[in-house]
Amino acid sequence: MVACLCIHGYMGTPDELKPLADYLKKHTDWDVLTPTLPGHDKPYHLRNATYQDWIVFMESILTQLLKEDEEVYLIGFSMGGLLAGWLARHHPEVKKLALLSTSVHYLDWPNLVDNKGQLFVEVKDQKLKNSSVFSRYFKRFTDVPSQSKAQFAKMVMQAKPALAHLEIPTFIAQGGMDAVISAKQSVDYLMETIPGPKRLFVMEEAGHLLCQDKDREVLFENLLDFLKEN
Repeated sequence: MVACLCIHGYMGTPDELKPLADYLKKHTDWDVLTPTLPGHDKPYHLRNATYQDWIVFMESILTQLLKEDEEVYLIGFSMGGLLAGWLARHHPEVKKLALLSTSVHYLDWPNLVDNKGQLFVEVKDQKLKNSSVFSRYFKRFTDVPSQSKAQFAKMVMQAKPALAHLEIPTFIAQGGMDAVISAKQSVDYLMETIPGPKRLFVMEEAGHLLCQDKDREVLFENLLDFLKEN
């Protein structure tokens, strides 16, 4: 049996990866898991969650999968990509890794500021509460306790060194119109730092939420081809 462990991003939920998880379940007989990171069920719950909690929680699930399944793949989105990289580094039994819109910096505030125009466009065309940029980043980040933001920063510092030790095949996907992280900086860093075989897939017109993009099926097809390759 093959298992895929999918890890969502900071301040996110498994919904970020649900379209991909549904696609994998439809086109394979794999065991696809999308657990919720500790503290991520409600923003204020993040007050008591640490980066160690995120690591220990996902590591416990991964350890069990490695015992039960013949092959295990890791898929991480945004901060979840860093966490997936850390897990792959410390569990070499993992066969393949996929990094989607992976954060390699704590927060790229200049990038957020540069994209405030996107927020204004959305507000003009729809209600503010329905604006994806506002709800996903500007508003939710202000709702998160400051001590949790520090834990996010520690997660970045903990995980980044692990990337230099990844020898397994790695799929790197990035949106060219990412309003949260710098697409070029992220791709350049991952491509230069990860020593193992890599495949880069750039969606030039996509934003940060790759699995929610209108062209997500193309991403899913390429990712599944990568995971199925011998």
